[in-house]
Order: sequence, then structure tokens, then C-alpha cells
Amino acid sequence: MENVSQEEPPMPRTDAGEARLPSSPSGRRMITLALLVAMMVTAVEQLIVSPAMTTIISQLKGFEIFPWVTSAYLLAATVSTPIYGKLADLFGRKPVLLFGLALFSVGSVLSGLSNSMPQLIAMRTIQGLGAGAVGPIVLTMLGDMFTLKERAQVQAIFSSVWGLSSIGGPLFGGYLTDRLGWRFVFLLCVPFAVTAILLLVYYVSEPRVERSVAPIDWAGALLLTGGLSSLLWVVLDGARASWPANIALLTASAVLLVSFVIREHHAADPILPLDLMTRPVIGSSLIGSLFFGGILFGLETFVPLFMQGVRGGNATSAGLALMPLFLSWAISVAFAARALVHHGFRRAGMIGSALVVVGLSCLVWGASFPDWSRPAFIIGLAIVGTGMGPTSISFMLAIQHAVTWGQRGVATGAATFSRTIGGAVGVGLLGATLAWELSRRLATAGGSGIDIAAALRPESHRLLGPLQLSLVQNHLGLTLRDVYIQITLFAVISMVCSIWLPGKKATLSHQTTTEPEELEDQGLVVVASEM
Repeated sequence: MENVSQEEPPMPRTDAGEARLPSSPSGRRMITLALLVAMMVTAVEQLIVSPAMTTIISQLKGFEIFPWVTSAYLLAATVSTPIYGKLADLFGRKPVLLFGLALFSVGSVLSGLSNSMPQLIAMRTIQGLGAGAVGPIVLTMLGDMFTLKERAQVQAIFSSVWGLSSIGGPLFGGYLTDRLGWRFVFLLCVPFAVTAILLLVYYVSEPRVERSVAPIDWAGALLLTGGLSSLLWVVLDGARASWPANIALLTASAVLLVSFVIREHHAADPILPLDLMTRPVIGSSLIGSLFFGGILFGLETFVPLFMQGVRGGNATSAGLALMPLFLSWAISVAFAARALVHHGFRRAGMIGSALVVVGLSCLVWGASFPDWSRPAFIIGLAIVGTGMGPTSISFMLAIQHAVTWGQRGVATGAATFSRTIGGAVGVGLLGATLAWELSRRLATAGGSGIDIAAALRPESHRLLGPLQLSLVQNHLGLTLRDVYIQITLFAVISMVCSIWLPGKKATLSHQTTTEPEELEDQGLVVVASEM
């Protein structure tokens, strides 16, 4: 941070509704620290839970609905994000960010105190509603506080935090689960969130000035939430519900989502700008991002389940299993931005997606032959992570390249929105496949009454006989193999979407009209958002 502080600090902002941020280097350093802690808390929380899920299932039961723990969090955070951005324009950055961090902390505590799977899902929804405020407002406050040149240095620091969170989150989550219990996975982030709140309260002073902005699209947010929630409910619980109930929910979902599309065409400031979807480059990038989200959050959810439920490992080993994925992604994303400039969006996206397909094929093979699964998963996840760097950056930068400067924020938000919604729906779809197929396999093998949750932790294996344990592990492995095949199909669709991305001429022409400092800054911003 010393290099940042040596330049002449920007003057305090006095625009309506913006923070009056301190111009002293020490004051800016403390606010940057607070924003860094806030971003780290939400980044870690997305990843730290996955190694603990198998232990949570074994204690709280609810194997059929456990994907909601991830889907509810992602859905709440995604839908609330644009609303928080508008509220920040109306009431200022500081109060909205403080509210988000406080709500996130409350949701974290309540999640750690949950005594049933439905209760945990409800508390994770509260946690997600708080997390939705952090990302956009942190980036907005960085833009308020630093010049463009300074922001490049600061974004590099934030990129490193995202990378470390991605690598350390699963590992630390597994360690906490094994040593202290799964509840501490949720409680861990609370002291850091409170620290960020105290720093913001002390160092940020903000004038109360009325601003005139477009009205918040509350109707659009409610229609989208209702439509997606109804769809997820059918996906996750449709096998157990009656046909009339499923038809009613699907009809309600269709009506709500069509109403959302109509609403967005008439909203003064829509949550999701549907006019962008009509452009081939943007439409294909958003669809690719949608399936990319299904790949990312699908692996986070179902790789640890294999390591514990099939291999018989503990939560720490489940966290370690994800390290090749995020370590190789952190490395590849550092090189992908520069390589993309020379080779074009299309080639980078197709090569990256192809690597993801190859890596996922290794997972399918490893799940088919459990004795060889450890090396197959290490190699496969490393290849997947290597491909995810160029794939994610290609979709994001292609969208930013296809719009004007004034549309870039909206387009980038739409890409992030698409990826997170893809994660929520993708995890729900994969979880439904897992629950339905596993129950069918066990029923066919005469194991309908076996407690699946007891087979997911070494500590509870004693509750099952050797034959019962072997039966569950074998069929769970085969079912997860089919889940990985579905994730591979997501990657194939992502690769097809890359065909519509601009080629080498687009990036070369952009390079000749863009200053190197600006190009580097754009790359750093994308790296931060993609990790």
C-alpha cells in the first residue's frame, strides 16, 4: 500500500450521496483494510462450507434437500445485489454496506445454531441477503477513493485475497469441521465482519444528501425470485411431490418468469437488461457464464461428497481435494488475461472449455474406478482449474468489449448475475439427480431403508453393517459419476458458446486503441471478480 500512498491523494468526494472519504494516506489505508476484510469474509464463506456439508448432512439429515444450502445462499445474494446498488445511490455507501455486513453476521450466527436442514437453509438465505451488499459496494467505494492508476495496484491486492480465499477456504473449512465442529465454519467469519463494521464506522464519514435516481425494480426482483424458487423447488423436491403439485409449481414458475421478462422491458432501471441478450456476443457469453456457474459450484458441492461418502475420508481431506482446482485456476488466470489479448476471445474460450471437458472426464473415470480416484481427481481438477482461468475471463472480457463505456457496469453485472444464477440452478439440478438416482439404485439393490447419512462420515460408519456401508458407497460413487457427466455436459455447452466470441482481430484492434495502463487495469479488475 506504500506505493499507493505516495501519489497525491484524491480530493474528498462531495457529490450527493457519496462518501466523504479521508484524503490522508493512513485513513485510506484503514478503509482499504476494512473493505479488504469485508470482501474476504464473503469470499471465504462461499467456499468454506463445502467440506463441512457431508458432516452437516450426517448430523442434521435432509440428504434430499441439502443442495438448497448452497442454492438458497446464491439466489438470495444474486437477486439482492442490484437492489443494494440502487440503495447505495439513494442512502449512501456506508449505511448500506454496514447493513449488509450486519445481516450477514446475523445469518452466520443463526446458521451455526441451526438444528435442522430446513432451518439451516432459511438461515443461509439471510446470510446470502447480507452478502449481496458487499461485493458491489466495496468496488464502488474503491472507485470513490482511488484514481484509475491507483486502483490498478489496489485491485491486484484484492485479486490476491480472492485467490488465497479460494485455496484456503475449503482447506480451513475441513480443518475446522474435524477439530471444532461444523458450526464453527459459520461462526468463524463473524469476528472479521464485526471488525470491518467497526473500521467503517470509525473512518468513513458520509453526508446525508438526497439523490434522484431511477426507482428500484422491486417488482422485477420479486418476480425473478419467485420464478426461480418455484423452479428450484420442483427440481429438488419434484420426485417426492405429487404430479398436481409439480405441475402447479412449474406453471407458477413459467408465469412468474414470463412476467419478469415483460416487466424488465418496461422497468426504468431493470435488474437484468434483457436488450443486451439480443446481441450474439453478449447472449452467448451470458449463456456460457450461466453454465460456467453450474460447473464451478457443482464441483464445490459434489467433489467433497465423493471424498467423504465414497472414499471414507474426513472433512480435511475433502477440503484438500479442492486445492488442485483453485490453485491451478489462480495460476492460469494470471496468464490468461495477457494471452487472450494476443490470441482472441474465441480461441482462449474454446481452449479453456476444452481443458475443462478433459479434466471433468478424468473425474468421471475416477468415480467409475474408486481405487484410482485419488490420482484421477488430483489430475482432473488441476486440468479443470487450468481451463477455468481462460474460460471465465474470455466470457467476461468479451461482454465488456462488446459494449460502450457507459454500458460496461451493467453488462459486467449481468455476467456475474448469470454465473451465480447458473450456480444456484445447477447445484439444484445436480442435487436432484443425485437424490433421485441414488434412491432408485438402493431400492433396486434392496437397500431402501439404509441411513445414507450414516455412510457419509467415518465416525458414523459403525451405525451400518459392512455390507450396508459397502452398498451405499458403491452406489453413491456410481451416482456421483453420473453427476460429473452432467457437469461435463455443462462444459461442452460452454465450449459451444465460445464459438460466437470475437476472434483475434477484435483484441488486436482494441489493443491499438487502448492505453497499456487501462488495459492492465481492466485485466486486474476482471481477475478480481472472477476468482
